[in-house]
Amino acid sequence: MSLLIFAYRKLDITRQKSDLNFRLMQLSQKLMDLQQYASNIADGNVSMSDMMNTPGSMFGRQMMYMQYAHNSSLFGAQQQMAMLGPQIQMQMSQMGNPAYQQMYQQWIFKSLYEQQRQIAGKREQKLLNEQEKQIQAEKLKLETQLKLLDQELAAVKEGEDKAVQNWKPQYTA
Repeated sequence: MSLLIFAYRKLDITRQKSDLNFRLMQLSQKLMDLQQYASNIADGNVSMSDMMNTPGSMFGRQMMYMQYAHNSSLFGAQQQMAMLGPQIQMQMSQMGNPAYQQMYQQWIFKSLYEQQRQIAGKREQKLLNEQEKQIQAEKLKLETQLKLLDQELAAVKEGEDKAVQNWKPQYTA
């Protein structure tokens, strides 16, 4: 009877280890995809090459990030331009040439837009770092569970060997 219990427990531990290893593999893949995505957006701009190298699991997120970063940067730059309006007008009134005034205004807007893009990138990096920490914590938990299952499996095998010894017929001559 106890041999059957040991055999069942070995089978159950093997199944649990298989499930944990599969989940660990999924988390490792997710972490690699997250890191690839992070490197694609690290400089704030997403090139066509970056788009082609984006893992499929992160493509939608990258598209949403690009749209969010652009829209929030555009809005932020427009708000700052409105707040700086009187100062800019005063500075531009000192420039005689309207072409210079327009170039100056465009340069200021582009600078404000780029600042906002950097802020959006830092926000996304912060989110990515939190996700990476969560994944690493879950991986550590799974690895610990695997070690415990390995120890239990060794104990079950030892118990099974002892049970076999008890059931084995002993011939005396």
